[in-house]
Amino acid sequence: MPTDFETAGPVRGAPRGMGTGRRWTGLGEFRGGELRSLLAAGALFFILLTAIMVLRPVREALGLARGIENVRHLFLVTVAATLLAASVFGRVVSRIPRHRLLTVSFRSCAVILLGFLAGTGLWPEAARGWLGSVYYVFHSVFNLFVVSLFWAFMADHFSLTESKRLFPAIAMGGSLGAIVGSLISWQLAEQVGVTWLFGIAALLLELAVWAAIAFARTRSLVTGHRMPLLPLGGASLAGLKAVAQSPYIRALALFVALVGVVSTLLYFTSLRLVAAASDSTAHQTVLFAHINLWMQLATLLAQAFLAARIMRWAGVGVALAMLPALAVAGFAALALVPTLAVFTVVNAVFRAAQQGVAGPARETLFTVLQPQDKYKAKSFVDTFGYRTGDAGGALLERPLAALSPTVLPLASAVFALAILWVALSFFLGHAQTRLAGRHPQGGG
Repeated sequence: MPTDFETAGPVRGAPRGMGTGRRWTGLGEFRGGELRSLLAAGALFFILLTAIMVLRPVREALGLARGIENVRHLFLVTVAATLLAASVFGRVVSRIPRHRLLTVSFRSCAVILLGFLAGTGLWPEAARGWLGSVYYVFHSVFNLFVVSLFWAFMADHFSLTESKRLFPAIAMGGSLGAIVGSLISWQLAEQVGVTWLFGIAALLLELAVWAAIAFARTRSLVTGHRMPLLPLGGASLAGLKAVAQSPYIRALALFVALVGVVSTLLYFTSLRLVAAASDSTAHQTVLFAHINLWMQLATLLAQAFLAARIMRWAGVGVALAMLPALAVAGFAALALVPTLAVFTVVNAVFRAAQQGVAGPARETLFTVLQPQDKYKAKSFVDTFGYRTGDAGGALLERPLAALSPTVLPLASAVFALAILWVALSFFLGHAQTRLAGRHPQGGG
């Protein structure tokens, strides 16, 4: 079974002059042999997001089974679980070479998913509610963790200039996978039950390991370089230390936390609307899958036609600032027409900006960091930072919802947060340019 992606040192017979040829396609500009690396990375992200989205509707339905207040409590538990996971991952990064991180991480998650498969099939009915809550927390950590690890791996292989051109196209692979995952969940949840979806996701994670190996080998052939064999070392909570010491990483963490707050306000709105539409777990899973499908279709369009062009012409700061602007517009629309149909459109547009435009732009921010920060600080920011924002949003939503049965209080809160959010967007865009000039990147 494969465990090592690469060995250290230059690749014998690696192609030369790969960066000289340029060509444009509908997805953007590619130079030399970059297209092979892009396709391999996109295939890896496709498989990974398929696995996640097969199970995301299951998470929502299992969490909602014990009521919306239970979901609110699970958000707080998730914050603690995420901090623990960040510490464990920091220790793993310190001791395991970077080229083996995806193998160890993906297979560990697959084993846990098989455990949930056995648990949902064998445990008595009375215990399944608790098992559903445990799975809700696990998935909330798992989905952010594996995506963060994927993008850290990409930031380790691509320079800043490459990332601005290629990350939106790579992200399209994930969106296609998310669409396929939503379709699988939509079609199979009521036919075979949610239990077997765990097995499908575990199999996909094993495929992701092999896809990661293929990407690393392909990238080595293009660049002529391979990742170091030695672990990064350092403390297990080096990511927390980096947030405390670096204004740039601290701003990144605050930006991510604000994404979490507003996403959670939108998320609880969806829970209320879906709960009002159906009380069947299977049917709710289908409704969530339907919402996810439209979201990913919109995201795919944004990645294909907007993200790279916005970063190229307007800059990373503008790409990031689109998210708070659309959040304000979306909640204003929901305040006027609070229906499931309107929510589906608002959610699709917001998530398209989050994952299709601001997402790839945010991932480029990590390319100017040192290797240890690309893994440890990024993992801490993407998981604990985001889930802290989630918890803040969950706590904020309750008093706001009590003020009025309409979405108007939520819309007012989002407008206030958006002012800080926009300022952070432009600060990060300018700071990235300064850091890139201080630590020039190659390969672009």
